[in-house]
Amino acid sequence: MFTRAARYMSKVLSYPGDVLSGAAMVAMAFVMLAVSLDVLIRYLAKILGFSPPILGIWDLDYLAFVVIVWGPMAMTALMGRHIAMDFLLEKFPRLPRLGLELIISLTTGGMMGMVSWRLFVHALMLGEQGIRTTLLRLPYAPVGYFAAFACALMALAFLVKVPETVGKIRKEPEAVGKTQEVEAVQRIEKMKGSSA
Repeated sequence: MFTRAARYMSKVLSYPGDVLSGAAMVAMAFVMLAVSLDVLIRYLAKILGFSPPILGIWDLDYLAFVVIVWGPMAMTALMGRHIAMDFLLEKFPRLPRLGLELIISLTTGGMMGMVSWRLFVHALMLGEQGIRTTLLRLPYAPVGYFAAFACALMALAFLVKVPETVGKIRKEPEAVGKTQEVEAVQRIEKMKGSSA
């Protein structure tokens, strides 16, 4: 029951997570092309003796980096690919390890929820004060809302782990089978590493 609910919630969250990750990839491609073009034009301008015509590249790059940093965070958390120092956690017996995983998921989800709220409040303040970029005069508020939404999605991604962990604690067949498969793969990887 809990495992099925976690799987459903994870699937629901994966759609906006994919969109944010896609936005980050587009932003990354834009930054690479814009910076390369800017450097090339500055180099040609120096050789040919004219002033560089592209203005505002750094304003756009600055805003794009917000999308690059915050965009893929939720998908990373959903896939379990975030940086985690679990070498100590895996030494614990099953129930204490699952209890700690539950506490970590709840704490991280709550903290990311608070960060999301503060980002939203900060974006509201930026919008009310009309703060904009230096050269192109683009508003900062929409980028702040983007970061707040991405952070809220990441908080939900960590909270999705809660019913999955409860399912493992209750020894639901779906969760236990998945856990046994993961542990078997980890044991095989350790044996391969020690033999090399």
